[in-house]
Amino acid sequence: MAERKQIGSSLTVLMVSDVERSKAYYREVLGFQVTDWWAERDGLGGLALKLLQAPDPSAVRPNPPQAGDTQAYDVYAYVDSWEALDSLYEEFRSRGAVFSGEPVIYPDGGPWKEFVVRDGDGYGLAFGGIEGSKGGQDAVTSPVESRIDSVILWVRDLERSADQYGRLLGVEVRTEDRQEHLHIFRLENGTDLILDSSGELSSAGAGRGGALFKLETRDIDAAYRRAQELEFEAVFGISRHSRVSFFNLRDGDGNILTISQSR
Repeated sequence: MAERKQIGSSLTVLMVSDVERSKAYYREVLGFQVTDWWAERDGLGGLALKLLQAPDPSAVRPNPPQAGDTQAYDVYAYVDSWEALDSLYEEFRSRGAVFSGEPVIYPDGGPWKEFVVRDGDGYGLAFGGIEGSKGGQDAVTSPVESRIDSVILWVRDLERSADQYGRLLGVEVRTEDRQEHLHIFRLENGTDLILDSSGELSSAGAGRGGALFKLETRDIDAAYRRAQELEFEAVFGISRHSRVSFFNLRDGDGNILTISQSR
């Protein structure tokens, strides 16, 4: 039997001059989930920080650049694709982030593309990655990301189920995670647990319901064509909305999954 993993994640500690101001910056500008314990983006297995109040200004010490370089780094996050990297850059820029390093491509090692955000205390958060996925030709050419984005549970009573699963997982049931007939638990590994009370439970076999999990894509139209090439059955075509587009597929065993593209 494989040895059970003992360490699930790690947090980088940043000593900041004003912890409440820093929490607001990471939440409002960089889109982190911020609690009294940590600030994270894409779960504790994604980019996770511990923001601590510095006892005096001298304790706020961003790293200097390495010898022979001009760019300083305090935290580094690997991003799976350049499309995702560009999306992050545009998101941060639109919210007023300050960049100590604009997007740049290094031909060695990929090629590698990165940019660096600077927070209010001068800490540099770098985001970078290579173009394309790892794992063979199908992984490189597929428009669908090779990770489970969400697991979907169909429930009849959203309030009861959210309370039950919140207690089971030991996480807070927050009003900001409620979206009409959905409640979303953002789990530590970056996967979402979605409770859906839209009423599809009783009619799952009739058309639009019953999805077991959700995958993300960078190109919804290409993903739809790819699924057809692989002989998945379309439960329904692409449903396009202002913030998300998605469609449902059925495999040869009757399992239903959702593929979506966020905007």
